[in-house]
Amino acid sequence: MSDGDESDQEPTRRSVLRTAVAASGATALAGCLDEDIEITVSSDSDDTEASGDAGPSTGPGGGSESPDDSGDDSEFTDDGDVGDPTDEDGADDGEGDAGSKDKADDPSGDDADDEDGTDSEDDVGEDDDDDGDDESKDLEPSFSEDCIGVDPSNLQIDEISGNRWRVSSGRAGLLVFDGKENAENATEIIEHYGFTSICFVGRPDPPMTYWLVDGDAPSAPGSVEGGEDCINVDPSNVQIDEVSGNRWRVRSRNSALLMFDEKENAEKAKAIIEHYGFTSICFVGRPDPSMTYWTS
Repeated sequence: MSDGDESDQEPTRRSVLRTAVAASGATALAGCLDEDIEITVSSDSDDTEASGDAGPSTGPGGGSESPDDSGDDSEFTDDGDVGDPTDEDGADDGEGDAGSKDKADDPSGDDADDEDGTDSEDDVGEDDDDDGDDESKDLEPSFSEDCIGVDPSNLQIDEISGNRWRVSSGRAGLLVFDGKENAENATEIIEHYGFTSICFVGRPDPPMTYWLVDGDAPSAPGSVEGGEDCINVDPSNVQIDEVSGNRWRVRSRNSALLMFDEKENAEKAKAIIEHYGFTSICFVGRPDPSMTYWTS
């Protein structure tokens, strides 16, 4: 090739370089005018190579293509970050994570379990309350009681007409004895057990009297200084027999305990013995005792 030909081609190479700079945005192509350099210009459709033998690529109108027409690089995301070509399920992974979080945070299952557990506990509690009510009903006596209160810390012995001795608690007269010794023994017994009430079956002349301590059968350790006169009772083996004179006897095994003119009172006495579980009946002043009391 002659020098004239090379000079004719020189402007063409510079034109190509200027076109490449405009298309690619490069700023440092100065000095790259060797014949072996290749310049590649990208367009929306096909890549066009500009070499020493080729001229600039032009559009249909003969002008250079505008860089604004170039397509977006598929390797870049809308946020300007380089996308991971291997992470094809990126969006799905995010949804999966969100789904897992929703599942963990979803209180429906726990709420259902809690509600069931709460209902079960409530049901159990109601059942226990019902059982407790049944037991309370069983402990309630099936009979009415005729009682007066006693203060075991406030007892007096008074002599009354006929050389008799009365035991009182406050203003309430409790017992009357022919001898002072028996009255004193009765006072010791009341204080020893701490009787808080005296009850009757069949007043005004009651065949049965019994004493309670705060509504329970009396029981106390130790012994009374003056001693006690008692016989054993089996509360699980109490019978009622009709005897001569249209009377009713309450007994425990072979021991006669009480005698009533009316069967109704005999049945009530039997129920009282069984309810409180009395295991002994005691007397003060036999053979005609002015005081009887039951213990368990």
